[in-house]
Amino acid sequence: MNKIAVSISGATIAALLIIAGGYSKKNNKAGEINSKDTSGFVVMELFTSQGCSSCPPADEVLGKYAMKNDEHIIPLAFHVDYWDRLGWIDSFSNSKYTQRQHDYATKFNLESVYTPQLIVNGQKEMVGSEEGVIAAIVNKFLKEQSSVAINISNKTTVPGTVTIGYSVNDPASNSSINAALVQADVITYIRAGENRGVKLKNYNVVRDLKTSDLSKTGNFTFHLPTLDTTARFSIVLFIQDNTSGKITGAVKAIL
Repeated sequence: MNKIAVSISGATIAALLIIAGGYSKKNNKAGEINSKDTSGFVVMELFTSQGCSSCPPADEVLGKYAMKNDEHIIPLAFHVDYWDRLGWIDSFSNSKYTQRQHDYATKFNLESVYTPQLIVNGQKEMVGSEEGVIAAIVNKFLKEQSSVAINISNKTTVPGTVTIGYSVNDPASNSSINAALVQADVITYIRAGENRGVKLKNYNVVRDLKTSDLSKTGNFTFHLPTLDTTARFSIVLFIQDNTSGKITGAVKAIL
C-alpha cells in the first residue's frame, strides 16, 4: 500500500457514496426501478490512482466484484488526485474524491490517506488488495438486513445528458442522497510515473458525483463524457448518514 501524507480536513463532508439497503432491481409501471428488498447489500468504495504502483492489484479485486453483476454488490472506483503531481496525471482523478477520502480518514481516526484504500458501506476500511479480508467483510454485510427503499421514478436521456428522478419511502433526518455516474470499464496506457509502460484496466470508475440533502423526491442530471460508442454507464443513488457515514440505502440504473 502506498501512503502519502496529506493533511486531514477537520470537518467531515456530509455526502459519501453509494448503495443500497438491500438493493433489488424490479421493473414496474412507468419504468420504475425499486430497491424494496430488505436483504443485505455492499457498497465498495475503492480510493485508487493510475499513478500508484500498489493500486493495480486492488483494481483487479474490485473488477472481480464488478464482473459478478450481483445486484446486492456495488463496487465503485474513486480516483484521487494527490498522485497526479508524481509523474502521471490520472484523467479520472478529482479533488472532491480526495476530499471524500479525507473525510473518511477523519471518521476512522487515520493519520493520513493512502492508496489503495477500500471503504465498505461507509463503516469498514482496509487495504484494497487484501482479497481475503475483503471477502469476509462483504459476506458479513450481505447477511445484514436493511429496510430503506429508493425508487427511480423516471430516466430521461437526450444526446449527451441523462436525468434520473427518484423517490424515497421514508426519508431519514440528517442524511444526504448521492448520485454517481459510473463507467463500467476503461483501458488506459500509462506513459509515465510508477506504472509507466503498463496497460491498466479500471472498473466502475466514478466519472461524476453529486450530493444533496435527502428529500422524499428529487432528481439528478449528468452530462455524459464524450467517448466512443462502446462506453457503458450506470447511475447509482445512495443514502448516507451525515454523522456516522453509514450507507443506508441505494439503487442502480443502467443507462
